[in-house]
Amino acid sequence: MKRIIIFRFDRNPRICQNHLKYIQKLNPDVPIYGIYGGKEKDFSKYKKWLGGYFAGLYLARGRTDRFKWQNFDLVLRDWYRDVGRAIDFDTAYVIEWDLILTVSIERAYAHIKKGEVGLTALVPLRSIEKKWYWTTREPYATEWKKLLAWAKDTCQYRGKPNASFGPGLCVPKAFLERYGKIKIPELVHDELRVPLFAQIFGFASKDTGFHKVWFDKSEWKYFNCRGKKEWLIRPETIRAELRKPNGRRVFHPYRRYLDL
Repeated sequence: MKRIIIFRFDRNPRICQNHLKYIQKLNPDVPIYGIYGGKEKDFSKYKKWLGGYFAGLYLARGRTDRFKWQNFDLVLRDWYRDVGRAIDFDTAYVIEWDLILTVSIERAYAHIKKGEVGLTALVPLRSIEKKWYWTTREPYATEWKKLLAWAKDTCQYRGKPNASFGPGLCVPKAFLERYGKIKIPELVHDELRVPLFAQIFGFASKDTGFHKVWFDKSEWKYFNCRGKKEWLIRPETIRAELRKPNGRRVFHPYRRYLDL
């Protein structure tokens, strides 16, 4: 399989530099492409700091910070249209700047086969939709209903939708090719859109296994998308897991230096 890594970042250039060194150490033969989603006026600073780590560095232009965070799938689609189409690869692994894999991507994603979409915390939507932010809070609950109605009317979608977390996504080039050709409504969040379109396009989806149980605080010490300081992953947590033969090997969000 021809693999590439897409490093998604928007802040903390020194931490990003440290994490990129770690990614290179674990994946010496896998090219890394950067997508910078921060403030456009700061792009030259990030390019100076980090440009040497990338086979190519892409600036997401003309979008608000909120849009780029909530709709990374659409930013990735722009990258594919502008850059990725010309790159020879089978699967792209999206690694956020604060997502830590302590093993190679080949090992971390070993159970996801060529041509499959890897999604973190993949579950049937019906199992969590009465608790989940994106399906209970407005305007997102209404936006989800509109997106689902659009999928049924436009794409003849008749499946049972899934939910996922954003960090840890991996997608085949063939998926991005299809994604780049279709007009996608800018509704709700990519954690709903990507699993939905995987079904629409007929791609098999598999859980990355990086996150184990939804809405379980005991899980959050290893992997969460809470965005709050108190739920940032601690270095002692990572060290303790690495001592275990079957301990965790993937953590999010970790926003400190790594001891290489």
